[in-house]
Amino acid sequence: MKIVKLVVITLMAINISQAQIKEKSLLWEVSGNEMESPSYIFAILKFIPGDDYYFPALAKTKFAECEKLSIETHLDHHARHELNKAAHLDNHESIEKYLTPEEYNKLKSIFNEQLSIPEYKFNLVYKKFKPVMLSTTMTRLTLGDNIRFYENELISMAKELGLDIVALETIEQEVEALEKLPLDVQVKALKHTIANFEAQLSDYKKLVAAYKLGDLHQALEYTLHPMENDEGFKQHFIFDRNKEWLNKMTEQMHESATFFALGASHLSESQGLLKMLTDKGYTVKPMK
Repeated sequence: MKIVKLVVITLMAINISQAQIKEKSLLWEVSGNEMESPSYIFAILKFIPGDDYYFPALAKTKFAECEKLSIETHLDHHARHELNKAAHLDNHESIEKYLTPEEYNKLKSIFNEQLSIPEYKFNLVYKKFKPVMLSTTMTRLTLGDNIRFYENELISMAKELGLDIVALETIEQEVEALEKLPLDVQVKALKHTIANFEAQLSDYKKLVAAYKLGDLHQALEYTLHPMENDEGFKQHFIFDRNKEWLNKMTEQMHESATFFALGASHLSESQGLLKMLTDKGYTVKPMK
């Protein structure tokens, strides 16, 4: 009878933790496993319209209580150089090589007419980008100057408060994950973007709206739309990196209270970091 009760209690605990993880929240507290003080995870987007930037008062309070900020990757001078190299096609190739004349002309038209990028700059810079970088850049450019970058904002706050700033991976590890996405898959996704650019912009607005509601599942879904929900992208660029980050996160949390600023797409689902931390015995709960 005692064994049955124990099983029931265990199953109830699992169900409660799964229900909590499905709750809508951007800020999550992580405690337990003999940590001296809780740490926090805040879901971010890489970039967001300036007037949609959202960092609630409770997050500011918990941020100030921590001793360090942990981000995905340090973007110092070396990292920016490596990322810039990884963003470009090999051997100075042009994206024109991978598109039909009609697709290429439409791409140039989008840059010129909708993104206000003159042809000389398109030829000098953007046509040499890898497809996956080009698609993301197109969405970002629509925001113009009305844009804020979460990591930059939080790094500035951390410096003002004297928090240490650490990272979960090197730029080389991020680039390695990105390069696991086959070029033909990237090209297919870019072709979809070119043919459906207005729909992609609509999806981005829905992504921002879902994000502001703390709906991490929907945020992941809309993040994957430009890649046509490619399973390889999801596995290599999101879930495999989660596995690599998990031990680093636990080390950082046990050293001192840590405020993690991580992409919203890394947090939800069965292979998301919230569930993975729960499976390791931590108490993970949404902060309202």
